[in-house]
Amino acid sequence: MLPKTTITRRETKSRKEGRLSCISKSESAAATAVIAILLLGLIFTIVSVVRLEHVPEWKNDAEQNYMYDTLDDMGVVKTNIDILSKLMESNNSSSNNISVTAPVDLGGGEIPFLEPIKSDGKFEVNTERYAMTVVLRSLSQKITPDNFTVECGGITCYSENKQYPNQIFRYENGALILANGRSSTMRQPPAITIENETNEDNYTVIIQTVQLSGKRDSTSSNTVVPLQLTGYKTEPVFDSNDYKNTSTPINAFNLTIATRYPDAWIGYFNEIAQEKGLKPEEDYIVRCLKDSGHVRFSFLPNSTKSLERLYVSKATIGAELGEGNNYSCIGNVMKLNQWYCFDTFTGTYSGTTLSPSPDPANLTDSNYVTPSLPPESFTNTELSPYNSKNEFSQYLGKKENIDLTLGFNDYTKFESTPSKATVLIIYKYENDDPTKYSDPTMEMSLAGVNFESVNDFPMVWRVLYDTKTFTVSPTSPSDLIFNLKAITKNNQQGTFYIDYLAVYLS
Repeated sequence: MLPKTTITRRETKSRKEGRLSCISKSESAAATAVIAILLLGLIFTIVSVVRLEHVPEWKNDAEQNYMYDTLDDMGVVKTNIDILSKLMESNNSSSNNISVTAPVDLGGGEIPFLEPIKSDGKFEVNTERYAMTVVLRSLSQKITPDNFTVECGGITCYSENKQYPNQIFRYENGALILANGRSSTMRQPPAITIENETNEDNYTVIIQTVQLSGKRDSTSSNTVVPLQLTGYKTEPVFDSNDYKNTSTPINAFNLTIATRYPDAWIGYFNEIAQEKGLKPEEDYIVRCLKDSGHVRFSFLPNSTKSLERLYVSKATIGAELGEGNNYSCIGNVMKLNQWYCFDTFTGTYSGTTLSPSPDPANLTDSNYVTPSLPPESFTNTELSPYNSKNEFSQYLGKKENIDLTLGFNDYTKFESTPSKATVLIIYKYENDDPTKYSDPTMEMSLAGVNFESVNDFPMVWRVLYDTKTFTVSPTSPSDLIFNLKAITKNNQQGTFYIDYLAVYLS
């Protein structure tokens, strides 16, 4: 028997090296993948740390810088208005209107690559009310009329930041205010000055008001928004020198402003008064009225200081969003043969200023369809049934009166100058004791033209459609001032209501 033979296969050197090479490549690929995963994890960790720890801080700083830029843009708006006011003062001609465009950037605070999205902003024109009421005082006797109001309007820019606290930039009556919703500061002052150049105890107060004429408008954006500004005219409103040689010299006054930013105005009035040597509580008082939040500055009559002169002027500046002069649009130009509701509203009750001032929006809606032309059949017609909408009301005590003044601020000029006017008013009077009914008297005038007095007051809603032709000669819509005075007689007392009030020009 032959012995068993065992055959052993030997790997060649090249085969062995090839197998080792494959193992090595596999290990290398695995190591590369592990390293890549580790690097990606490290990068992700770094990015996460940067986004969580640093980007918010960088975003906060970027938005803070953006707030400074917005403040600068609003400063340019104020500067342009100041310049237009001066130009109109030196060349007071409505035929030479001057327009400028002030761009305001509503977007900013972005961080390239990491946080490229801009913060938004909101820009509003004449949506917040600013009004200034001056009540005149004389030691000798009562002044008639003893007060006047200027509706100024305003421009507001709201930020919508993601990190930095939101800010409010507000222009009103020549002042630039910075607010954060809780408090406000005056960044650039208005043209309200107190001087005592001739004698340290005789003071002159000069108030240069700015009335922004234009429709209410707003926009939200993160881009540049152009604001069109047009100078129209400047005019004197009041000068106490006119009373100097009369029996009723002006010795003191109260200045009340309707504003949402009382802190800024209180600080400003205290600053300019004390700089000129006026002492608080002795020579002047400035305070916030709790009920309304308005601010009142009072030049006191019984101090050691005397009021030598009070002068008030008004600059009318058009303000509208968008490029180009858009003041030929229907929103700002009054046309003939149309009804218009008043957009300014102030009043007094037995000589005391209504505070806050009544809202003109309460007189703009009704359940009564205004006719296109003034038919005779609607004169003093009772409306039954009738439901009022957001009416104005005022209680009248015995032998008391209410004096209302309405006007136009949103309209800047006439398409054609009107020569006639008709007034429609929906009103009623509710006597406290109907068994002792006695009619009050209602006196009205428009643009200085008196209407016939009304003595027949209804207990239900009534439309008074005065169809008589009244000749008017206004040069601008601001001349269309409507005055209404309701006076109670004898021992009657009750509540006077108005639901709708409009004027028709022809």
